[in-house]
Amino acid sequence: MTSAPEDIRETVRARYAAAAGSTSCCGGAPVDLANDADGTAVFGSFLYDVAEVGQDAAALAGSLGCGVPTAVADLHAGETVLDLGSGSGGDVLISARRVGPTGRVIGLDMTTEMLALARANATTAGVSNVEFVQGYLEDIPLPTDSVDVVISNCVLNLAADKTIVLAEVARVLRPGGRLAFSDVIADGDMDATTKADMAAWTGCIAGALTLAEMTAGLAGTGFTDVEIRPTHRVHTHARAAIIRATLPSTTEETPVATTENTTPETTTSVAVDVYDPAMCCSTGVCGPSVDPALARFESDLRWLGEQGATVTRRNLAQEPGAFVANPLVAAMLASGGEEALPIVLVDGKLRSSGTWLSRTELATAAGLSAPVAGVELLAPQAEGCCAPTGSATTDGCC
Repeated sequence: MTSAPEDIRETVRARYAAAAGSTSCCGGAPVDLANDADGTAVFGSFLYDVAEVGQDAAALAGSLGCGVPTAVADLHAGETVLDLGSGSGGDVLISARRVGPTGRVIGLDMTTEMLALARANATTAGVSNVEFVQGYLEDIPLPTDSVDVVISNCVLNLAADKTIVLAEVARVLRPGGRLAFSDVIADGDMDATTKADMAAWTGCIAGALTLAEMTAGLAGTGFTDVEIRPTHRVHTHARAAIIRATLPSTTEETPVATTENTTPETTTSVAVDVYDPAMCCSTGVCGPSVDPALARFESDLRWLGEQGATVTRRNLAQEPGAFVANPLVAAMLASGGEEALPIVLVDGKLRSSGTWLSRTELATAAGLSAPVAGVELLAPQAEGCCAPTGSATTDGCC
């Protein structure tokens, strides 16, 4: 059985913290982890072009990445780049030289030991357009729409919930932004024993998605132009691959009809999709005991619709097929079960999971101005299931 997300995170954190003082970033046995079962090197700095690495060789010496994301990220001067799981900072330094003094590169890592090492390497290299921040892949401490490119080197597979990470990547990317990952793609026949092996997880194998799962995860979080290109085999049941995708530009602004002597304005319509847990009716505001949080949520969703948003709610008890049909929702249910509900998507992107958002939070997610606090509470609907009389869900209140 696969370990709980918090156990996986702590195990990975401990291994990376120890690695800051060794030559490994995927575990405490560099030779074993850098090589496959036949003793062939499959992870590490040898994948980088020696001429390109140059003065950043020291920062890359401890790398046990599975590829070279900077080689396919197509970085340009002036861009802002985020490196997930930046480790000792090698890819950050390469990126910093690519984007130049007008650009900026941010390295994100969860271990204080790795951050200290990366900062020291940046100081030694004399690179000033970089910043290293501490945080988790599932909760990136950066504003929405704040970076142009997100890169990572064999890091996504270490996260317990890849769907949340991809949603966070989509959130921090500006419209039209892109990702360039080097990561491990699992074969479809990876056995259960390998998947449950924590040593294989921290060794960048067990947590890998299959090609189909990675494709669905990227598409489910709004990415297009998905390209997954395998490069070399790193395990009996896994291959390294280059993964690239683009976040579409938003061009949904529509002019509002105007008359003479008025200034044209624009309005933006957003689609808000709510995937609810199984409830007695479409809103949950029914029966003898109504949860006030549900009543407020329904009221706030109605307010959101009045502001021009298209709001759609789906009840797991009444529309289970809709949950399966959405790759992002299906993946979240597969990893978190019904505790992941309710799920709120805005224009197809994940905005919340497992909680009822407030009116202010809904407005922020939809890109609206700060609202007046919602005070309207809807009256409960008739006791019992709200499905049409004679339907299959009438008995037992769904």
